[in-house]
Amino acid sequence: MEKVLTVCPYCGAGCQMYLLVEDGSVIGAEAANGHINEGELCLKGHYGWDFLNDTKILSKRLTKPLLRHDRSEEFHEVEWDEALDFVADRLKAIRDKHGPDAIMGTGSARGMGNEPNYLMQKFMRAVIGTNNVDHCARV
Repeated sequence: MEKVLTVCPYCGAGCQMYLLVEDGSVIGAEAANGHINEGELCLKGHYGWDFLNDTKILSKRLTKPLLRHDRSEEFHEVEWDEALDFVADRLKAIRDKHGPDAIMGTGSARGMGNEPNYLMQKFMRAVIGTNNVDHCARV
């Protein structure tokens, strides 16, 4: 069994923990003696690692952007620049027509981790101009 030092993904506190890995699968979690958590974990940190082995969640991840311009179309692969331009244009159109508070960002503790959630809320506040930000992990 291998112990992998990491940071708990459930909130922004930054608790250090070990994931216990056997044959490529996470089988448990233990608290690490970090500055924030001092060797303790909350229930989410201690028992919330099971999604890391869920093949329904992790095996079907997209590796290339898919896009459709109309709901009657099928999705088709596009280059990243085209997909990002499409999203930027749609967000700008919504913001211009309805104001920044018509857009909301929602983060997730399941698999994203703290850094992407930080970037999401920063993007929503600094670029979109809204404080409509939520996250499912409230400690």
